[in-house]
Amino acid sequence: MKRLIITYNQNCNLKCKFCYIDFHYQKIEDKTNEIVAKAIEYGFDIITFGGGDSFSKKTFRTACKLAKENNIITHVDTNAKAINDSDIDYINQYVDLLGISLDAIGEDYDKFRESKNLFQKVDLIIKKLEEKINIPIKINTIVTKLNSHNISEIGDYIMKFKNIKRWSLYQFFPLSVARKEKDKYEISEYDFDLLTQHLNINKPNLNVELFKFKDRVDGYLFCDEQGFIYTNSINGNYEKLYSIFDKDFKNKTDNIKGKINPKTIHRYK
Repeated sequence: MKRLIITYNQNCNLKCKFCYIDFHYQKIEDKTNEIVAKAIEYGFDIITFGGGDSFSKKTFRTACKLAKENNIITHVDTNAKAINDSDIDYINQYVDLLGISLDAIGEDYDKFRESKNLFQKVDLIIKKLEEKINIPIKINTIVTKLNSHNISEIGDYIMKFKNIKRWSLYQFFPLSVARKEKDKYEISEYDFDLLTQHLNINKPNLNVELFKFKDRVDGYLFCDEQGFIYTNSINGNYEKLYSIFDKDFKNKTDNIKGKINPKTIHRYK
């Protein structure tokens, strides 16, 4: 399986202090549609559209539709803030797996993400999706020092919904711009293990994924909306490698295959 991860790193509609994406807020030419066309040409099987929030981007909907119509599995991560009523039908048609961020419940979540009524919006979207369609949902949870006490409550919430099929819990990543918030958010590997081992999850067909910082950071490749391919190191630094529009893109990718984390490539196989 060949997976392309597209990360919108120009800007985001939230300003979460624990986020490791270094948004540059510069005016650029968004080439997401062209990137998807290249992914089709190169035979990719799955495309992940990641944050900043995909639904807030002008090119996302046409790009995701193009991928789906060319038999590419579409996985979309979102904070749900920019999803509107018409997107419910869109998701039904063009999204194979929808990832929604959720790091606490109720007002605790609004405070954690510093966004008023955000939990209300997430809750509404999940309920609308369950009422109308059965697209599988993946809940994405960043586990930090500040919300560790909320994790079991999120588990209880997940149990209410039949369409939530996957729960991904990530140990806080002190990468890039998030390093300056390390003292505030960092949770030790021991505490992450202890917390996740004691989750009382009794729901058939729910896949619970646990991602430690050390396991996820190394060999992680992604493509920004301009087509540049990046990776990051365990030290928290980003490195620009090459472009998906390079004529020798396939050769360059083949040359670094041994460095790519297999969990990243085969995760949704």
